[in-house]
Amino acid sequence: MNFKKEINQFKIKIDNDITTVYENGPKNINEPINYILSGGKRIRPILTYLSYASVNKNMDISPNLINVCLSIELLHNFTLIHDDIMDSDDLRHGKKTIHKKWNDSIAILSGDAMLSIALVNLDKIDVDNKQNIVSKFHDALVKVCEGQALDIMYQDKNNISVEEYINMVDKKTGYMIGLSAELGALLANCDIDISDNLKRYGQLLGRGFQIQDDLLEIVSNSQKMGKSLDSDFILNKKTYLYLKAIEKNENKVNEIRSIASEDNKLGFKLLKDFMYQENIISDAEFYVKNLLNEANEILAQININPNKLLDYSKMILERRN
Repeated sequence: MNFKKEINQFKIKIDNDITTVYENGPKNINEPINYILSGGKRIRPILTYLSYASVNKNMDISPNLINVCLSIELLHNFTLIHDDIMDSDDLRHGKKTIHKKWNDSIAILSGDAMLSIALVNLDKIDVDNKQNIVSKFHDALVKVCEGQALDIMYQDKNNISVEEYINMVDKKTGYMIGLSAELGALLANCDIDISDNLKRYGQLLGRGFQIQDDLLEIVSNSQKMGKSLDSDFILNKKTYLYLKAIEKNENKVNEIRSIASEDNKLGFKLLKDFMYQENIISDAEFYVKNLLNEANEILAQININPNKLLDYSKMILERRN
């Protein structure tokens, strides 16, 4: 079976199963939860599956694997709901965010309920190393919250370094994608050095994924991305490209921000033009490519079948939304 067909079939499985995780409950949180869960690329559970498949020769899709994948996707969507509130975003997965369609209170309750469902669902797994898997899941939750806290903190600081930004990204995005790869390996009962290396692979992939997101928010559009694109600029959120632009010419960036305070669309266009002129776009593309190459080098050093994960890295590198 070809790679795209295989992961699409697994995505359909996750899409179908995730509709059953919360079928009852009050309408005002049941509807928002199922509303947000009806969209998304399932990047993280797909990675869990591919990591599992790279180690497990039998290739069986066990209930334990599905439950871990569902919990990972639920945790991810929990973070999206709260992230959208904090960033005042209007769009997610090509439709209104929960706090825009309902209100902030409903969104907060829905996110909290989704996290609880993720933990309850994870508790259903029946494997010898269950406690280790649950513990790593809890650790990732804390790291994601720390990353989000840093993201908010950095909005009010003007002297953030690229290194500080990378640390934030590694917690907010990289740790979760690293967890996705690590848990797939742990479910396959592999040696600890393999699961550790797959975690490192996922973390590098996650760093590249986030910086690629930063890139796409400049070069893409809301329709393709399915989410608001200019809110980061309005909120003075630090991204890899924004920080690189400041390194190039802080006075010019401040001038553009001043224009954006009066006319955001014009300011956003001027920032984009500046980034193209100063090769910030092409440099970021090169950096992402190098990160994914570094991740792939890890796969070559461990005793697994890396082919599906290499295809996954390529898919991430070539994504356009």
